[in-house]
Parts: sequence; C-alpha cells; structure tokens
Amino acid sequence: MELRKLEFLREVARSDSFKQAAEAMHVSAPALTKGIQSLEQELQVTLFDRKRGKPLLTSAGQKVLRRAQRMLDEAQEIEADMARERGLEAGELRVGCGPIVMQNIMGRALGKLSVSNPGLRVRVVAGNWETLSQQLEDYVLDLVAADMGQARNKPQFRVLQLQQESLVWIAASNHPLARAKNINMANLLHYPLALPTPPTHMSEWLLQRYGAEVATPLTEPSIRSDSYTTLIGAVRLSQCLSVLPASLARQLARRGEVTVLEVDDWAMSSHAGIITLATRAPSAAIDVMARALVESSAAIKTESATS
Repeated sequence: MELRKLEFLREVARSDSFKQAAEAMHVSAPALTKGIQSLEQELQVTLFDRKRGKPLLTSAGQKVLRRAQRMLDEAQEIEADMARERGLEAGELRVGCGPIVMQNIMGRALGKLSVSNPGLRVRVVAGNWETLSQQLEDYVLDLVAADMGQARNKPQFRVLQLQQESLVWIAASNHPLARAKNINMANLLHYPLALPTPPTHMSEWLLQRYGAEVATPLTEPSIRSDSYTTLIGAVRLSQCLSVLPASLARQLARRGEVTVLEVDDWAMSSHAGIITLATRAPSAAIDVMARALVESSAAIKTESATS
C-alpha cells in the first residue's frame, strides 16, 4: 500500500473536493482520482460516496482514514528521526503535562533537554489526565507526563512511573487552621477549596473513602485549576485550602509562603508517570524527553530526601 495514495485519501476527506485536493497535492485531478480508485481496488471497498455533489467518506472510508492517519504520522516521525540522526533540526515534540509534573519536574527536564538536544523543538500543553490521554490517542500529543491514573490498566498505553508522592493540604500562614491540631476533613469543608481536576480514579476513591458529603466538595471545589501556580496564589491571598505534592508543599512552607496542615483522616498519593501509546513506534525524540523527565524526577527526589 503506497503512502501517497493514503495522502490522497486524507486530502480529499479534508477538503471535500477532488479538485481542491489535487491542487493541494500538486497533481492533476485525473491523477488523484486514479490514485483513489487504485486504493479502492486494492482494498476492495468504496471509500467515497460521490453521488451527493461532494465526496463523502463511506463507513469503510472512515475506518481506512483513521488507520491511514496513524501510518502517515509514523512515516513523518521516521523522517524526523532520521533527520536528527544526520544532525539536522527537524519537527517538534508535543508533550502533554499534568499539574504535578508541570510544577516540579517539567521545567527542569526542559532545561536538560535544551542543553543536550538544542535542535529539538518542544511544545508543552497543560491539562488534566482525561483530556491529555484523549489527545495522546488522537496523535495530537507524542507523550504525556501526568498522574498515571487509569493508564496502568489500559493496554493501549505504555507507562513508566516517575514518582509516587503523598498529597498534603496547605493553607495561608495566617489561616485560622494554620496552628490548629486534630484537624479532620469536616474542618476543611468550612472553607473554600482550590483544587485541580481529579482523575477519575481519585474521584472514585474519595467517594468510597468519605462518602458523597465530603467527596462532592472535593471534586466540585470553589476554584478549579490545573495550574498549581494559580492554586498556590489563591491560597496565599485568601482562606482557600488546597492540596499539593508533599515535596512542593514543604518547599513553600520553608519559605513561609504557606502552612502544611496535618489532617488526621487524610491519606492520598499521586503517581506521576510518562504515558505513551503502546502501538506507536519508538521515537528518538520521545526517548530523549522521557530520559530527561526520569533524571529530573530522580534529582528532585534526592534533593527532597537530603533537605
């Protein structure tokens, strides 16, 4: 099966016109039509319904297009990888990042990457696990670094754990709970909460552990943001409470920016990891990014243990 024919298929589907597709592909309209017909004969299916004025994908055509897009993406990655092998700057790496990794690992990893591979362009997209995982499956992203969530139980993903860390509650240094003892979850619910979007497995755990009365305010907080910088800012300037990875919370507490609360009936951890598609061919760019993330995570863990 020729990739060129798959490119014809993709372009016709994108433009809804054989003529416009031919112009975009820099071929004659008869040549493009012949290529589509040849692909239909090879697969023994009809790819487009041509009876309604503009070509519409048939059910078979939609299935072939989904597969074709992946094949063309893989071909593009091969070309980019080989260009990098020759010492050329080629393409860009698209990385999805959850709030935990974004706050304390990603910046350091990108710094390492800029030194070791200055020709590699990286585009980072922030978001929550559900959004990022869908973009990964749609080939919008090459790699996701976030709470691993349910990825460990899904065969379409390849997962590498970065770090496991306790999540702790924080408050402003002058908050009424800052010097309180024997704090429980009921005490926290008297104040507005500023929290990131919880992965599905965390929402389920909260509901099972505490029941709807406590779980609902935690999953539907007063302020929701997938940026820890935003959440920390809200906590410092109000009576909002939030949850942070323990190492980050202690770092802020040492600087006097927040207070870490000791909550008796709270015990939750994050499991940050690197998620890629199991069906996707290995990529030199993805490997380099993953290595930078792993090394940065290990360095942070060592620093946290010795501080």
